[in-house]
Amino acid sequence: MEKENLILLFSGGADSTLLLDLAMQLNYHPLCILIDYGQSHIEELNFAKASCIHYSASFQIVTLGNLGINSKLTGSPAEYKGVSEWHVPSRNLMFISIAASIAENYGIDLIWYGANYEDREHLFPDCYQEWVFSVNELLKRNGSMKITVEAPLLGMSKNTITQLCALYGITNNQIFSGYGKTGTEQ
Repeated sequence: MEKENLILLFSGGADSTLLLDLAMQLNYHPLCILIDYGQSHIEELNFAKASCIHYSASFQIVTLGNLGINSKLTGSPAEYKGVSEWHVPSRNLMFISIAASIAENYGIDLIWYGANYEDREHLFPDCYQEWVFSVNELLKRNGSMKITVEAPLLGMSKNTITQLCALYGITNNQIFSGYGKTGTEQ
């Protein structure tokens, strides 16, 4: 088996499944990081694990216990001003930090995550281009090696992502949205 050369934050949703397929087609050997952060739709981890097995991709499940963070995604709705009702405070910052730690440990210099255009439109600040830029500036100074974070789908609408999933043969029964809907109909 080839040595992993990409960390992919993987949820089993349309965005990350498309990224996994794309990574494999680009001859990357991804290590998929699946994170249990207390999300109410925990079955997304089962979908994510099944996708990794389907693609013969390496994966690691990380559990963040006892966070107690309120969000519609964690089953304890909270209202945070200026962001989506689905916002989990610092979720992607935590995820990228974990991915960067794992990347440095394995000597992998690239992390992908599935932010898209509609994440910005729907007020997820940790999916903005400026956020990705700032995280990359921090990671230049963070550890023993330079690690880069990319969000390859950042400019794409969910409709474009859905069309690309269909083009790549990714069916609705192969993905699960943590927002409570199977398939790509978020």
